[in-house]
Amino acid sequence: MLTLSFREQAGGLAHRAQHLGMRVLAPLQSGSSQVLKPFRDAWNWVGDLFHAKSENKALRKEVAALRQETAHDLMLREENERLQALLRLEHDGSYPDGTTFVTARVIARATEAWYSTATINAGSEAGVALYDAVVNEQGLVGRVTDVTTDAARVTLLTDQDSYVDAMVEPGGAKGVVAGDVNGNVSMLYVDKSAKVEAGQFVLTSGMKGSIFVRGIPIGVIDNVGKQEVQLYQSITVKPLVDFHNLDFLLVVKKP
Repeated sequence: MLTLSFREQAGGLAHRAQHLGMRVLAPLQSGSSQVLKPFRDAWNWVGDLFHAKSENKALRKEVAALRQETAHDLMLREENERLQALLRLEHDGSYPDGTTFVTARVIARATEAWYSTATINAGSEAGVALYDAVVNEQGLVGRVTDVTTDAARVTLLTDQDSYVDAMVEPGGAKGVVAGDVNGNVSMLYVDKSAKVEAGQFVLTSGMKGSIFVRGIPIGVIDNVGKQEVQLYQSITVKPLVDFHNLDFLLVVKKP
């Protein structure tokens, strides 16, 4: 039939048969195409759906990985900024010549009271000794009260057993900064005649025999009260250090 179709002229028998077949089959083909179209569309929709779900799953994994990477980068950036702040603190001239520092990180907090003590990952092998002062870029954190070879316990400024000789600037009024069982900080033994006002700064006084060098920032005077029956002023202090977010610290070694 193919040979005959190629050899004969356009109006030949084979060509007429071909045209007739097209006339007969065309409506059937059109009808079957219309009948099968919904099924074909449904099949394509299902295929596209599975493909989209697969792509969505892959994209979710990619987004999760990017989030983790971003969070890690932000954490590293924040840690780097804190370390840079501590490094600047070591070299800004705030401490007496000959003062040395040991960088440490908080690895544990006290379970009995959030504000009382913290454990750092530096001990006697790193040069940390009993009663060394501990600071961060904000100010005084506390003092070392227990030391092992590779760790040390720090009693925080807010602990009820914490006492720091301090002064108010400007003015120079002297007293002792102490914590209490509630984690509050106050300044004790400030003479009633001394001029002390809210907003003034409280610093370590560095008096003879003190474990603290002079001039470490402690806090800001928050409230001042005077009563006739009392010998000293009632002063509350707002610490500069955020004791709920301690991370990198410096142990201060006096010259």
